[in-house]
Amino acid sequence: MPPTVLIANGPRMDLVDLAAGSTEEFPLDPDPERAAGHSPCLPDGVLPEALWESLHRSTTGPELVVVEPQVAVLLRGRTSLRIRPATLDETRRARTVRPPLDPDAERAFLRALARRSLEQALRSPEEVLIALVREEERLERAVGREARAAEAFVAAPASPLDDYARKWSATRATLGRHHAELRSVVEARALELLPNLARLVGARVAARLLAAAGSVSVLSRMRAPRLQLLGSRRRPSPEHGPRYGLLYRADRMDELPLGRRGAYARSLAALAAIAARADAITRADLAPGLIARRDRRVSELRRRRSR
Repeated sequence: MPPTVLIANGPRMDLVDLAAGSTEEFPLDPDPERAAGHSPCLPDGVLPEALWESLHRSTTGPELVVVEPQVAVLLRGRTSLRIRPATLDETRRARTVRPPLDPDAERAFLRALARRSLEQALRSPEEVLIALVREEERLERAVGREARAAEAFVAAPASPLDDYARKWSATRATLGRHHAELRSVVEARALELLPNLARLVGARVAARLLAAAGSVSVLSRMRAPRLQLLGSRRRPSPEHGPRYGLLYRADRMDELPLGRRGAYARSLAALAAIAARADAITRADLAPGLIARRDRRVSELRRRRSR
């Protein structure tokens, strides 16, 4: 016997009886913004009370087929019906039987749902840090660009240009303070989210590695060679390609001669891969041991003669 299928249909839920070819509709809310907030596609979504009442008095049988996994999570434990995921054929048949939505209402709902989904995603610690890192990078470029422009600007004393130069200097100082404050926030969040990696390579570098990778899980799955080149840009040149990307700003990199920095980047990338995995999976404090190995490598490379 064909089952009853529960399917999210934009701003409403549809209970589709495939045997009878009929549909019972349960609107979420007439307002698209409120409907998006109630949508079961979101982690904090809810199901219409009328749907609960219909399911409790259902005589269609002990089994309910659910298309969306989020809806199945909301249903489990609150109904005596057995719940299973819909097959592709059942989903297609249910979408054919259900009545169509008004296109304008559907577009308004989907826009509101996409906006709410983005807002929820941006609340996660990873996304907050990534957004702040990208803003800090933009500010760093702006501060550097303004500093270079100031060096090339010539102002005659006791002239309107001199007055402008003073105001411009005050504006650059304000921008510099804002950049320093944002950098402190980025470093503090990086130490919370990636404690091992931040202490090994520096909090700012760890944050930028995360932003370049896209997430902690992706960063933790990277092999050392890929992590070493993360953030690098290949430029047309007869010479060899880049030996390191974002790691060129890592802690203790500037203590080594240029000829030994590539070797240090390789060693540091191997340690950073271990630290990233610990931060993503075990949350164990491996930083002291990794830092000791890093420092021994730095001492060894400083004793060697630079080529």
